[in-house]
Amino acid sequence: MTQTTTNHWTSAGVNYIKESLNSNYTLRAHAELPNYDFPLFEGRLSSLKSIMQFRLKCPSSQNKNSSLNEGILTFDKRSGDVNMKTDFAIHFWDLSERLRYKVEDSFMRFLFDKAGSGDLKSLATKVNVSYPFICQLRRGLYSIPSKLLIEIAKIANEDLFIVEMNIEYARTRHGNVSKINFPIIPSKAMASLVGHVFGDGYIGKKKRQFEYCNDNTNLLNEVRTYVKEIFWLEPMTERTNRLGYSTIVGEVLEKFGAHLAPKIYSEKLVPDWIKYGSDEIKIAFLKSLFDDDGSVMYSKNYHAKGINFYQIRDKSKLQSSHKFLSEIRELLKEFNIMAGEPHLRKFYIIHGEEHAISYINITDYKSILNFYYRIGLIDGEKFNRLKKIISRAPENIKQLVEVKNKIEQT
Repeated sequence: MTQTTTNHWTSAGVNYIKESLNSNYTLRAHAELPNYDFPLFEGRLSSLKSIMQFRLKCPSSQNKNSSLNEGILTFDKRSGDVNMKTDFAIHFWDLSERLRYKVEDSFMRFLFDKAGSGDLKSLATKVNVSYPFICQLRRGLYSIPSKLLIEIAKIANEDLFIVEMNIEYARTRHGNVSKINFPIIPSKAMASLVGHVFGDGYIGKKKRQFEYCNDNTNLLNEVRTYVKEIFWLEPMTERTNRLGYSTIVGEVLEKFGAHLAPKIYSEKLVPDWIKYGSDEIKIAFLKSLFDDDGSVMYSKNYHAKGINFYQIRDKSKLQSSHKFLSEIRELLKEFNIMAGEPHLRKFYIIHGEEHAISYINITDYKSILNFYYRIGLIDGEKFNRLKKIISRAPENIKQLVEVKNKIEQT
C-alpha cells in the first residue's frame, strides 16, 4: 500500500492463508505499510461476513510460495455457510452520468494535481471544461459530475475502487444529498424495496423516479425506513397513501433487478442475487410481494382458507409471468411452503389491451403455518385474516410446525 502526501492510501495488498475448503479457514487480511502492517481482518471464515473491493495479491491455493496473482477478494456468509460466489455489487460508475459526487477534499486535490501534473489549465482543456470550474472542483466547492470524475481518474491513472472509497455522498438531479455507501451490496432492505417495485411500486422509465402507493400506513413506513437506511433520503413528495423519491432511488433499484414502468409488459424474473441469497434476503423479498399483491382467503362460516399471490401482465407476457410465479413457488418451497402451480385466472380488456391475471395459492395448513412463522405479513387487515386461519388450525399440526421451525431457526 502506498501513501500520498495527502495521507490517502492509493493501493492495498491483502494476503490470506487457506487451510482447507470449509468454514474453518483461517483468513488474515492486512494492508502492508512501510514498517507496519495495518490489520483488516483475522479469524475463521465462519465469523467473516464480507471483505470486498480490495486489490489483492495472494498465493495460489496450491503453493503459498508461488507467483502472486491479482484480483478482488469477496467472501460472504450465507445461511451459516461460507461461500465465495455472492459478489454482486453496484459501483458509482455503474450508475448514470446524471449523478454528481462529493469527494473527500484532500483526495480531490490529490486527484486533480496528479491528473494535471500541476497544470490545471491544460487539464481543463483536456476534459473540455473551463479553468475556473476545474479550480472550483479541485477545492471541493461543487460536487463533480460522474462522467468527469471517471475521466479525471483515468487521466490520473487512479483506480476507480480507490476513488469510490473517497466518495462522501452523491447529489441527485434535484440537488438532494444521498449519503449512500459505495459499493451498494445486497441487503434485507434492498430485497424488500425490489419486492415492493414488483408489487405496488413504480419506477419511471425516463426519469427513474421511485414511487410507492399503498393504503396500509405500516407498509408506507416500511418503505420510508428502508429508503432512509440505504439512501439517507426523505420522500420528495408525500400524500396519504403515496411516497415519491428522487431518481437515484429508482436507478439503483433498477440495477438490482426491479422493473421499469409500465410493469404490465415486464418480463423480469427473480433477481439472481435474491434467488441465491441468504434466507433473510429471500424472506424480505417474498414478504414484500405478498404484502402488496397477496391476498388471504378466510371465511367465518366456511372452512375455505388460503394465501394467494397474483400478478397482472399483458397477454403477450403470460408465459414469462408464469415463469416468475414458478420461481416464487420454488423460493417458498425452501421454507417448506408448498404452493400450487401457476394458474390463469382470467383475461380482461382495458383501454383496448388484453391483460392476464395469474396466481399461485397456498391452501394446506402446514404450508400456511410455515408462511405465518417464516415469511409473515405486515400488520393490517390481511394479517388479521391470516391470524384467524392460524387460530383455527388443528393443534397437532400447529405444534408440529412450531417445533420444526424452532429447530430450523436455531
